[in-house]
Amino acid sequence: LRSTNCLREVRAALEMTKPLVLVHEADPDKGGGTLAELRSECPEELQAAIFEAGWPMVVWHRIEDFQHVSLKVIAEALLLKTPKYAGEKALPLCIPGELRADSLAFPKPVVLWASTLNGGARGLADAVAAAIAGAISIT
Repeated sequence: LRSTNCLREVRAALEMTKPLVLVHEADPDKGGGTLAELRSECPEELQAAIFEAGWPMVVWHRIEDFQHVSLKVIAEALLLKTPKYAGEKALPLCIPGELRADSLAFPKPVVLWASTLNGGARGLADAVAAAIAGAISIT
């Protein structure tokens, strides 16, 4: 948000009530940073409209397979704002040749340990177990 052109585009989109998709460059070598740093660079009058309005946010990754995930999230967020897909909650987008989670499997039963001392561990463990139905037990 240090770029004059970027700020001009954001202001124009907000004035025209266009939807935004926030793409977070996390790599400091590429001009990125933490969300707190990026927010501090943003003019105060735009901070709420950008960071508190519930816009979809995507972390931009530099590894190709993760870039594909980022691109799919960006494409889905944009398509869901078009009239054709306005009533949809999600779209089944795929990239030819991508590794699909539904084709992954463990060769033997897996036990996932979730520490009771880590407040978010059980929720994450439940989400992982749900994504790989029947293959993981949680302790």
